[in-house]
Amino acid sequence: MKNQHSDQVINELQNCINTFLDQLSAERELLLIGNANDLNKITLQKQDTITQLSKLEMRFSPLLNQFESDQELNKKWQQTINLLKTCQQMNAENSSLVNNRLKQTTNTLHQLHSLFEIEHSVTYSEDGNQIITSEPNRSVHA
Repeated sequence: MKNQHSDQVINELQNCINTFLDQLSAERELLLIGNANDLNKITLQKQDTITQLSKLEMRFSPLLNQFESDQELNKKWQQTINLLKTCQQMNAENSSLVNNRLKQTTNTLHQLHSLFEIEHSVTYSEDGNQIITSEPNRSVHA
């Protein structure tokens, strides 16, 4: 009976991990196409799945000692470990995509800021009047 319970819990855990893998895959696709609206939705779904995984882990932890004596459970546990490693790898890849997108956005904002400074630079004349330069070759006195 106890092994049946362990088997049920590990199956639930694997199903939840597979759901998380599907969410990571969907997240990757959304990151690649830049779909921010759906990316927010999948992020919320991932958070729910992580909460479920945490709850399952609490149910699962006390059962770990059974795996050494039960070959079938041990096999399922090794499969679970492999699924978790895949999750880690996919999450790292998605994080890299997020970081690259953030760098691109930061660079674009920096370029826009630099352009704004060039087109709207403010200087002062010898008599203290403000000179607003709207184009590099033209000045307007304020």
